[in-house]
Amino acid sequence: LPEVAHVFCLPTIPPLYLDLLRKLGRWIDLRLYLLNPCQEYWFDIVDRRRLGYLAARNDGSPHDHHEVGNRLLASWGKQTQALMDLVLNSEGDEAIADGEFHANTSGSLLAEVQNAVLDLEEIVPGQLVAIGAPGGDRSVEVHVCHSMTRELEVLHDQLLAMFAGTPSLSPADVLVVTPDLKAAAPLIDAVFGNAQGARHVPFAVTGRARSSLNIPARTLMLLLELLSSRFAASAVFHLLQQPVIARRFGFGEDELVRIRDWITDAGIRWGTDAAHRASLDLPAQDRYSFSDGLSRLFLGYALPDQVDSPWEERLPAGAAEGSETATLGSFSDLLERLAGLQVEFSRPKSAESWHAALLGVLDALFEPAAEELEDFRELRASLAELRDTMERGGVSDVVPLEVVRAALEALLDDPARGGVPTGSVTFSSMSSLRGLPYRVICVIGLNDGAFPTRVAPSEFDLLALSYRRGDRQRRLDERTLFLDLLLAARERFYLSYTGRSIRDNALLPPSVLIAELLDWLVPALAAETDPAQLALARSCLVVEHPLQAFSTSSFDVSSDLRLRSFRRDYCDAVRASLQPQLVTDEATDHEFSADVDDDLTQDDSSSATMPFFFPAPLPAPGSEWHELSLESLIRFFRHPCRFLLRERVQLTLLAADESLADDEPFLPDFPGRQAMAERLLPQLMRGIRGDALRTYALAGLEYPVGALGQASLDRELVQLAGFADELARATQAPCLPPHHAVLDFEFESAGQSELWRISSEMNALRSGGMVLHRYDDTRAVDYLEGWLGHLFMCAAADDAAMMETLWISRDGSFRLHPCADARNILHELLGLYRQGLSEPIHFFPKSAWSYIAADQSMSKARASWLSTRDRPWGEDKDAYYRLALRGVANPLDAGFERCAHLVFGSMMSCLEDARL
Repeated sequence: LPEVAHVFCLPTIPPLYLDLLRKLGRWIDLRLYLLNPCQEYWFDIVDRRRLGYLAARNDGSPHDHHEVGNRLLASWGKQTQALMDLVLNSEGDEAIADGEFHANTSGSLLAEVQNAVLDLEEIVPGQLVAIGAPGGDRSVEVHVCHSMTRELEVLHDQLLAMFAGTPSLSPADVLVVTPDLKAAAPLIDAVFGNAQGARHVPFAVTGRARSSLNIPARTLMLLLELLSSRFAASAVFHLLQQPVIARRFGFGEDELVRIRDWITDAGIRWGTDAAHRASLDLPAQDRYSFSDGLSRLFLGYALPDQVDSPWEERLPAGAAEGSETATLGSFSDLLERLAGLQVEFSRPKSAESWHAALLGVLDALFEPAAEELEDFRELRASLAELRDTMERGGVSDVVPLEVVRAALEALLDDPARGGVPTGSVTFSSMSSLRGLPYRVICVIGLNDGAFPTRVAPSEFDLLALSYRRGDRQRRLDERTLFLDLLLAARERFYLSYTGRSIRDNALLPPSVLIAELLDWLVPALAAETDPAQLALARSCLVVEHPLQAFSTSSFDVSSDLRLRSFRRDYCDAVRASLQPQLVTDEATDHEFSADVDDDLTQDDSSSATMPFFFPAPLPAPGSEWHELSLESLIRFFRHPCRFLLRERVQLTLLAADESLADDEPFLPDFPGRQAMAERLLPQLMRGIRGDALRTYALAGLEYPVGALGQASLDRELVQLAGFADELARATQAPCLPPHHAVLDFEFESAGQSELWRISSEMNALRSGGMVLHRYDDTRAVDYLEGWLGHLFMCAAADDAAMMETLWISRDGSFRLHPCADARNILHELLGLYRQGLSEPIHFFPKSAWSYIAADQSMSKARASWLSTRDRPWGEDKDAYYRLALRGVANPLDAGFERCAHLVFGSMMSCLEDARL
């Protein structure tokens, strides 16, 4: 043993540890160091508000005489109070030195608070009036935001303001702590990491769990979690995306995209095979498992896409070919290994066996890159340490995977490997850098319930059932931790919390610690106790920020200085939005009237209040646009704004990838119904019925298993058979030979004639016209597609009087009679196409059809255009419409009426539909 030992104690040491230290002091010179927040004797003080409770339970004994002092110290320092009381009252003749106490002489509000704790004094109402003034002393400040992201944005601006106002302050002088560092870390990287140029603030996030930072360790933890789970498709694919595994099996970005498509096409949802599902006390069904999916994928490699009959009650999927077969083989190899590991790791093992098995996993599945080798060595060392710890602890019996996984995670996330000071703004957990002095200490995320945490004691927790002075209690420890942070701040103590709902701006309560601090300080800053003076005093401490970082108040010179932002890009955008906009919309007689439903959804950032995305039309399209196919014309009118942005502007809005489905369907969905109809309709047209058709349907994955799925399938087969019979009757006449038709149109542009040409391969013509079909309820786009094809057929036919178009849908059919003026109508529609290549035209198929079909009712058009809570699928929510029409106050204007009449109005005289 050393002759002298120095022990630095946190404010939480159980009495048992003190006894051990006391006995150790018999053998060596043991020096125990404690941080004492108060230089007075304060070990018997209680909160003044607790005196009534203590008096009510007074039994007359001497220990019931209590003292009062500083309210914050009495409330937040109970853990330190108990520890120091135990140390001072312990038996023995140990020497005690009080050490040194230094008051904060800066004269700031923070100094007054710290000195009041140091001197065990209470701050009385009105004592700090001279200090308090809105925007004056800012040594203690509370910022109220709408989310953690907004808290970080505000913190970033406040730090920039501190650095600009105090040149001697450096990033290394700032500590930022938060109760949930794991959740905040990605947001910290997003806010502080994306600030460039003069706005860049050096920062480091320290003390994060190694199980999340060490890439091989994180991958191993994901793998162990997967092996004890139900093998959900999303979890398996997430494991495949980990670099150390993807590198081992040759999965690049393209290969992962292909594998994801295979999982979807093969209907893989969860489970390795039927035996795995049976082990979970579920029916031993192979359908929707990885085993079933792999069988379908290999059939897709061996067989063509379309087969006349299923193979072993399965249909091919994936259509892997060429170099994709190597990826399919690697995917199958990995799944087989995972299935084997699932069986092997489901059996408990000894410490040595687990160590060998986990090392085998690293050798078989992992391939670290050069920069990951150090992390890989750390993971191997952790596995060896885990084995040694289990053996030293006397673990001689076998243990299950869940125990090993929890022990490994605890070892990797050992608090001893916590945060360390850095040379930049340091983000850390609440307790990592406890007690270290910083010029600026910021505590963010102090929401109600987040800190102190609300943890109910376990039923078997004897400390909670029989508490003794000095026993550690998390609630008391976290209060003491907050007091340590308050006393460690040298110049500024910055607090923030989410105090407003991001949805409806409703008030949200802060942490009880913030509430207690404000209850203590606000009366001291108020000149009087009336509500107006208290509200003014509170405004000196509390700053409420707007929902958005680009709010006008963040850049208004007349607003509160504490709200100012350093975002130059936002400032330029706000300045541009305040400039008068040129109104290009035509005057309309149809404004939104008061009879619109009250539940229409309104967006605060409505596109009507933003600058125009198309302030002026684009230049006229070049000659390469003068020749188009009928399919291109139909695609344009299905969505003119999307066509303009994609084809002319070359701008594609990427939709968020849908997550992989992890549960088998219980009811058929629309895509499944459409896929089955596309697959079974050719079989029905060839006369296949009865059990053969049902077997072919069951071989697919569109309809779920079980009684409910079978009943839905039977009903759908009946309806599909009726659709096929109607289609067969309508197509008895043979198709005419394919015919390529071209129509020329002339337009005047800048005094010159332009030739435009529409072409189409007419391969569905019959003696009486065309028969078109789609297995779905008739929609606006069906009328649109049928009408445009009908116009082209009539304009190109030698005898248009004999040409009709029949469109068959799931819920009925409609017929288009010959159109004598088809060429002129096509000319007008082509004119709309020309206009739509330069600027957004106000044609929206659903709204336009509702307007025309309801006898030009604008209320019906608005009902189709606007989304509501009950009808969230309105056309106004389409991303392409919102972008192209940005700045347009009323898309359903005179231009909309004109387009609706040109496209659908001329069709009504030729349309025969009994449903209208």
